[in-house]
Amino acid sequence: MILHMLPLLIASMAVQAPAPKIGAHGPSVPGEIVRALFADHFKHEMGFTKVSVAHKAKWLTPEFLKLLNAELDKPGNPDEVPNIDGDPFTNSQEYPRRFLVGIAEIRGELTRIPVTFTGNGRRKTVAVKLRNTSEGWRVDDLVYEDGKTLRSMLGK
Repeated sequence: MILHMLPLLIASMAVQAPAPKIGAHGPSVPGEIVRALFADHFKHEMGFTKVSVAHKAKWLTPEFLKLLNAELDKPGNPDEVPNIDGDPFTNSQEYPRRFLVGIAEIRGELTRIPVTFTGNGRRKTVAVKLRNTSEGWRVDDLVYEDGKTLRSMLGK
């Protein structure tokens, strides 16, 4: 008799499992924000351009977006390497092939989620810092393995 009830028990457990919150502006769970950002990043242009940053705007805090755009608006010298060279979202010049989103460390209105990138014989981890805003969780900075942050590199 118990074996006959097992499928019904499993089905009722699946129905009771909470679904991730989806707000008016998309996913609002930190890990889902990061997963959506990088899934989209891997599908589109991964370079550091106005088009690429504009495409990511819905996942970024307004302050972080403003800093990224200010960096892109700076006049460049064609004889010098730009301040941001390569893809700052994966911290690489050779684009990785895969990513794995780690477990969120939520501390009040802030959270940090490690994302591991692999491919081309390399493995890198970037910690994504998110802030809980009125629009939900949004990416506010990136922390690289050497401890530098993308914010600290902007505007130099």
